[in-house]
Amino acid sequence: MRRLLSILPVALTFATQAQDMKNSQEIPSPPPSYDMLRFNENYSCLSNAANQTDWFDPAKYIPIRQNDPSWYLTFGGEARERFESTDALNFGIGAAGDSYLLQRLGLLSDLHLGDRVRFFVEGISGLEIGNREAAPPVQRDPIDLAFAFMDVVPYLTAEEQLTLRMGRFGMSFGAGRLVATRAPVNIPFRFDGFEALYSSPKWEATAFLTQPALDSGHIDSEDHTTTFWGLYLTHWFDAPHLLGVDLYYFGIHRKDGVYASGTGDEHRHSLGSRQFGLWHNWDWNTEEVVQVGKFADESILAWTASFDSGYTWQIPGKPRLGLKANVTSGDTNPHDGELQTFDAMYFKSGYFNDATLLRPENIMDLHPNASFQLSRAVSLDGGADWFWRYSRNDAVYAVPGFIAIPALHTASSFVGTALDLNLNWQLQRHLNLQASYVHFLSGNYIHEAGGRDVNYVSTTLSFLF
Repeated sequence: MRRLLSILPVALTFATQAQDMKNSQEIPSPPPSYDMLRFNENYSCLSNAANQTDWFDPAKYIPIRQNDPSWYLTFGGEARERFESTDALNFGIGAAGDSYLLQRLGLLSDLHLGDRVRFFVEGISGLEIGNREAAPPVQRDPIDLAFAFMDVVPYLTAEEQLTLRMGRFGMSFGAGRLVATRAPVNIPFRFDGFEALYSSPKWEATAFLTQPALDSGHIDSEDHTTTFWGLYLTHWFDAPHLLGVDLYYFGIHRKDGVYASGTGDEHRHSLGSRQFGLWHNWDWNTEEVVQVGKFADESILAWTASFDSGYTWQIPGKPRLGLKANVTSGDTNPHDGELQTFDAMYFKSGYFNDATLLRPENIMDLHPNASFQLSRAVSLDGGADWFWRYSRNDAVYAVPGFIAIPALHTASSFVGTALDLNLNWQLQRHLNLQASYVHFLSGNYIHEAGGRDVNYVSTTLSFLF
């Protein structure tokens, strides 16, 4: 009975709003898309009752001041179930296969006190169930603080805004080649520190000074052995933001950098540029980065370049053929006093494919690919990706950053070929299903190290509100 009484006010609210929308002649505005970083979503459009068309809209916009729609509270959350299975962890070198379930739960609140003050908090829980090996902290963290920050807006006009952010937050820049969200694992990248964010019709700029949050499996502070700072600029050449260029600088200091040439104190500076666009049926995304600095008693000179382009036919199914190519430098001589291994820092998971077997360091790859829109809600993509080591005198690195396969300078530079197939099904606004299969045909280099071919499969069911 109590449960029924608690449901009645909510039902009456929905009924009243449905009648108001029915009587309104306004065309509802579409809700914002769900973002990998949920704090980027803005639900102020729901202050207009005509835009509230979803069952969860009353929780997305809760007015605080009757005569000021910019004062409001938003609630949101996520429930994700992800199954992963592989028959050869780390290419079967010192490890067998494993299958397990990953569960991620999240709950957030977003308080807007007008246009100039904001408080955002998001809690997270991650579990790994059924695995043979001990779960790492990024997968098993029963309760933790994903993000918690305060925004202050000292400068605001009709077209420009400057936001100062302090606390714990996530970052994702450009194509995610150096800084992204680490979405497939349970616990994302998190940073404690300060951000300044500027936006205008043609420019965006972000400056930050942070330390990454510790992945310890429980609520913890930042990692004091690492400091990460930078400036990222984006300029668009058109109003729809289809054609643009990024310029950026990232600096990182680690007290315990690890590479094939050894370990030591590391100061690294990255200078990069990205060019992206969409013209007629062509799309492109290219990026170049140079890194300099000092590692232990060695100087650093490393680089990377990437290319991602494709053509989409405007016919049923919208087939797209694309080509990706990446080069990330490796250390050609571990004894010459210069470290040439590129550092991908906080790159996106699933960089090459969903199996995430390789870290983009000392790697060259060529990846022709194709995608099809099977229906409005279902898409399919896949391809074949060939991998080589940039330098035989450098190792292949695992995604967390440790050495997966040692240098073996007498072995072939060919690493292997990955065949991938991916399905995405948007069942409805709140529910998404993804499935991936990767078969990695290992080359002689991996076989000489004691490895073998890899089969990997994953399915992910996500509910967001």
